[in-house]
Amino acid sequence: MPYRTLLPLAAVGLLAAVLSTAGSAAQRPLPAANGDALWISDSPLEDGRRLLIVVDPATRHAAVYHVDPQGGSLTLKSARDISSDLLLDEFNVQEPTPAALRKMLQPGRETVR
Repeated sequence: MPYRTLLPLAAVGLLAAVLSTAGSAAQRPLPAANGDALWISDSPLEDGRRLLIVVDPATRHAAVYHVDPQGGSLTLKSARDISSDLLLDEFNVQEPTPAALRKMLQPGRETVR
């Protein structure tokens, strides 16, 4: 079976393992098919479903899933390459922005209390 076919199957298997051991919100690294670790965040939603966020640090890709434990369905809600996102200094931020904080913390500047 080609590697590209095995990776999604391995990811679904890992997600099933997370669900079987998840009680409350959890974040943990799990080994991927290629030996690297996937970061998986598992949180309950108000309607009884679970929210899974899977990040592959090696490829800088993220995927968001909703899981219905009653019916056993796993629904992909979003997936993207986050490498460009991680290059941004700031986006959709509120005051004080990271740039404003850096400026406040420059040596010789008086800090605001």
